[in-house]
Amino acid sequence: MSDKTNKPHQTGRADALLASAREWIDKGQWDEASRILLAALEANPGHADILRNLARVQLHRHEYLPALRTFDRLIGSGQADAADYTDTGDALTDVGEYAQAVDTYRRSLNLMPDDPRNHHNLSRVLYRLGQTDSAARHLKQCTRLCDQIDPWLSLATILPGCSHATQQDILSARRQFADRLTQIEPASKAIRSKRPKASAKSKLRVAYLSAFFHCANYMKPVWGLINSHNRDAFEIHLFSDSPKGSDWPGYRRHPDDQVHEVDTLDNAALGILIESRGIDILVDLNAYSEPRRLGLFLGHPAPVTLAWFNMYATSGLPGIDYLVGDPWVVRPEEAGFFSETLLTLPVSYLTFAVYHDAPEVATPPCTHTGELTFGSLVTQYKITPAVLDAWAEILRRTHNTRLFLANRTLKSKWNRHYLLEEFQRRGADIGRITLDGPRDHYAYLQYYDQIDIALDAFPYNGGTTTMEALWQGVPVLSHDGDRWASRTTFSLLAQSPVRDFVAVNCREMVERAVAMAGDPATPDRIGKLRRHLRKRLADSLVCDTGALCRHMEALYFKVCSKQ
Repeated sequence: MSDKTNKPHQTGRADALLASAREWIDKGQWDEASRILLAALEANPGHADILRNLARVQLHRHEYLPALRTFDRLIGSGQADAADYTDTGDALTDVGEYAQAVDTYRRSLNLMPDDPRNHHNLSRVLYRLGQTDSAARHLKQCTRLCDQIDPWLSLATILPGCSHATQQDILSARRQFADRLTQIEPASKAIRSKRPKASAKSKLRVAYLSAFFHCANYMKPVWGLINSHNRDAFEIHLFSDSPKGSDWPGYRRHPDDQVHEVDTLDNAALGILIESRGIDILVDLNAYSEPRRLGLFLGHPAPVTLAWFNMYATSGLPGIDYLVGDPWVVRPEEAGFFSETLLTLPVSYLTFAVYHDAPEVATPPCTHTGELTFGSLVTQYKITPAVLDAWAEILRRTHNTRLFLANRTLKSKWNRHYLLEEFQRRGADIGRITLDGPRDHYAYLQYYDQIDIALDAFPYNGGTTTMEALWQGVPVLSHDGDRWASRTTFSLLAQSPVRDFVAVNCREMVERAVAMAGDPATPDRIGKLRRHLRKRLADSLVCDTGALCRHMEALYFKVCSKQ
């Protein structure tokens, strides 16, 4: 029988199979639906509804690459609609292919320009590629098109890292988010601690709340503080949203400390637990990195609530009383941009200790290659267009330099291609740029063996990456900024042996990088600095967590005395 004769029969069979598959889809039976859809596709390989249903079933089965191949067939057939492009973008995002996802979301928006989901999802991938201001514009458009809280949360989260955002913009966005959160989580607003002020003879009960106690490299300042606490004066409680049973590398367990695993509790239940333990001071270590706990601070779950460590802008939340910083990250004249009362330490608020394994400090490559290698291991979303402008200018104006970058996003060859194109558009020689992807933490630290001088990102500086660069003997070239997020490296360098690596502004930072590349004495200087930097760092104030603890404890007594 000829193909022409068989076609109606095959089409009818394909339609029948599709109808059967949809019944299994409605029941959530993805395996059976997949089997039937594959048979239907054999009967009619170009059927658009079979292709789109198969792709979506494959996504439900977490078969991302087969789903993307199926979407490619649908798009190639010319039958894709806006939803198909959106689903393709979502699948690409799930596998970290952000540069490809940008194109598919834009194609969907061309067909449906007022679709809030596309604006939100496009903003997500633009942000992850470092296009923060573009991401913010799409989020603002999304807030005008829908009444969902997600775009408000995303906007409040990313604005501190957006070059064109002001501190007033950040405060306004976070207060607007808090107002909307109140409408959907009103129960938390009613949480109030009724415990009377601690007596002069009792220990102060201080609780720390975090979802990241299991992240050793991230918690350097936190464990430095907690391990140093005076247990004769303080009763320490740790409220953990970390995975249950996970190790907490770096924490020196004390028999008097009380650990509460709270991952399964909602905010109302957590507030009740905090109250039942008679906590005097609740210290939030999460900020916007753990969105589900933001609702806890619509009210006051403890007599004193305080944010430290991970809050590099105002929270905008009515239930956080105080925010702890230092003179380098926040200035007195900026107090009006914060919903909290600012508390200022005389030492870096990120004073840290290293408890995890780290490689030995390596000889800087410039001492034997004749080239000066600048580098950065910051996350890709911190590499904004302004950062690319500065780094590209350094490459353009020097001939004996290289640039080494590595982060999780650069695992994808398409994301790497996107980044190299951005440098090329700025006139940089991409043959002198090396890009690499993620490794396990110890091996990731060994990337610093390939870097002579680390370049800081802005307006969202490195935090953990700055600490780790210094610990590996690599000085970080940074500059003073216009907001807290763009001064965290300044805070770390100010009381370190490399204080002179902080420039006044971005222009001076670029000029200093160019000057170091042209100075024949630089390799010798970097070599000598690197040999002794770890020991000098460990002996400096920026690693004196005992001093940090004494100052924090003094703040705790001070704020409790005001209750």
